[in-house]
Amino acid sequence: MEVYKVKSEEEDAKYLLSYINDVLIPSSKEFFSLLDDNKVLLHHAFSFNAILAHAIDYMVFIANKVIDANRKDFISKFDQRYGVDGCAHINNKFRLLDAINNSFKHVELEQKRYSDLIEMYGELTFHSLTPIKGKIFFKSSSYKFDYSRVVMRPIAAIFDCGLKTTNDVDDFINGRICGSTGYGCFDYDYEPHDAIDRMIDACNPECMDCGEGGDDCDCPNFIYGNDRGEFSSNTDPNFNFDDVMSNISGTREWSK
Repeated sequence: MEVYKVKSEEEDAKYLLSYINDVLIPSSKEFFSLLDDNKVLLHHAFSFNAILAHAIDYMVFIANKVIDANRKDFISKFDQRYGVDGCAHINNKFRLLDAINNSFKHVELEQKRYSDLIEMYGELTFHSLTPIKGKIFFKSSSYKFDYSRVVMRPIAAIFDCGLKTTNDVDDFINGRICGSTGYGCFDYDYEPHDAIDRMIDACNPECMDCGEGGDDCDCPNFIYGNDRGEFSSNTDPNFNFDDVMSNISGTREWSK
């Protein structure tokens, strides 16, 4: 799903590189620290949302230098192009982030541009995001979920992939390289020496939708239209309790 095949202008690429590495990545680290401690306030969420949205703006700007890129169509393909991690109930995370940013910047959202999102989520305004006990929820008549964790967290991870050159920028915009939350990837040797790590990870998995552990995950309380959220465990599909316990104990006698 490549956007263009030519090389973008070096000056434009350098601007985006500087923005991502000097602004977006450091901001992500600060925001995730607040997120981990459940200390996100409304102004934190809107500020970080705007930082992510500006990166998207510049990607559209670079693409428009070499092709005639329709902004709506361009952004609508981002989720698929980057294989955005996280909640499958929200499969238009980039467009929702863009709409939330514009609902914050403008008194009234352009209805025509976001008609499909408005039909799905209802009216999108500054009040679509609501702070509740250190978390920021997206709330409408038929949706309620942790916006910071479900939308911004996986999008921010995409930009954290060590971009350094103009070629990197072109590869990134075309979806050939990108970062991710790392869910579904288990770097084990599957030998006795990493059995304890495998057991610890299996007993304490994160939710792939929100990034929280089982005791803290709010996903079962989230509402996605006609669906409810659930704890989506990041568990190694190759994990076998008996085999791992055997590796830990150093003998298979216990399983007889």
